[in-house]
Amino acid sequence: MTNISWEQFGLKKNPYDISPLVEGGDVNVSNAFVGRNHEREFIDDILASEERACITICGNVGVGKTSMANYQKYLWKYHVKKKQLFSFRREIEANEELLNKKSFILEVIGSIMNEIELLDPQLIEKSDFLQKMTKLIDITQTFGISGNVSTGIPGIINVGADFSDKQLLAPIQLTTVALEKSFSQLLQYVMTNKIRGVAYEGLIIHVNNFDVVMESNKKQTKQFFAEIRDFLQTKNVFFIFLGPSNFYKEIIGVQDRVKSIFMPHPLLLEPLTKKELVDAFNKRLALLKSENVEEVIKPFEDEVIFELYDLFSGDVRLVMKALRDVLIRFADKLPQTLSSDETLIILGGERISRIEKLLTEEQMKVLGIIVGSKKPITQSEIAVLLKKAPTNMSSYYFRKLAELGVIEVKKEEGKHKYWHLTKEFLPLQRLSQAQKNLQEKFGQANRQLELFGK
Repeated sequence: MTNISWEQFGLKKNPYDISPLVEGGDVNVSNAFVGRNHEREFIDDILASEERACITICGNVGVGKTSMANYQKYLWKYHVKKKQLFSFRREIEANEELLNKKSFILEVIGSIMNEIELLDPQLIEKSDFLQKMTKLIDITQTFGISGNVSTGIPGIINVGADFSDKQLLAPIQLTTVALEKSFSQLLQYVMTNKIRGVAYEGLIIHVNNFDVVMESNKKQTKQFFAEIRDFLQTKNVFFIFLGPSNFYKEIIGVQDRVKSIFMPHPLLLEPLTKKELVDAFNKRLALLKSENVEEVIKPFEDEVIFELYDLFSGDVRLVMKALRDVLIRFADKLPQTLSSDETLIILGGERISRIEKLLTEEQMKVLGIIVGSKKPITQSEIAVLLKKAPTNMSSYYFRKLAELGVIEVKKEEGKHKYWHLTKEFLPLQRLSQAQKNLQEKFGQANRQLELFGK
């Protein structure tokens, strides 16, 4: 993969990084976040008026759930509102190993300790209690234990062995009661001791990626929330869980006992508006401007963002990934500000280059028909157009395209499956028109078509 020199644009680093905005770094959530005023007010009201709460933020992948949660955490951690709430910048990622009470509480304790060490490492050196908490995390993350180990923490079975050059592989035994007590003591410590000069009145715990575990094991995900129900009612603790659009409906809402301790409605995030997305990118360009550079060269015109926004239905991650793919493919001809048509030609070419050597001429013809169709199309319809036997379409023509992630079933009606491009390959629909636009605007000898090798 070609590396892009961002310095040639007058930038310190990639402004189209798909990672969520976080505390710290060149693009800090504190000054790079854009929009979501209504949603933020919703969360602010809960944090200000309640003594504990469980909040769900739901939405499609790439809509910006994590960035918004991180921004709210940042504001309540550093900017005095009605109270200041401690939080950790590293989100807890939901996975199958986390979906039990012991693992979850231990992960929470570890995340709090990690943040205290980042903010105020001297506190740990001065506090016997924090040192014990650190030891708890260390030994539970290490399965290779040598010598005689004494944790000094109630509820944890000490492990000892005498051996020369062998390791004793044995899990540390923890009781749920001991872990809950350790968390309660740690919460009390946070609320009674200043951390880097700040006295906190509570804690925000943020858990990501329930999209993943719902797909793999929805039953276990339901059981997990039933198991931690009592823990979620800890006073002065605010839990924020992030998941897909159906997360609250299919996991929380179907369990009356669990539902009763959550806010009655999930916060459903819609995509940012086009203007908000352009504002967000422009803000990143300003924040990442290199020193001693008067003006940044914008990699793309604003119209490019508008075009890709429509193409990908507001999915910010797909927009940013597409921008990155264009710049990587065009890296040897940078820097310049690309127009919408130029961008779509490069992006379409990048998508074709991935698959053209893996497909036969006949399979490319099938793809061409699908690209040219404004709506999903059946195998039978394509068979008629190509004068082929319908029985051969599925096994030979469609299977390879589906395996490569180029096409997918959009809907089914009886025995008929309707196929069209996956989101990632939607740019192919705009490629032909973009080429025509440039030819009409500049003629065959223009600089754009020469650069693209057309």
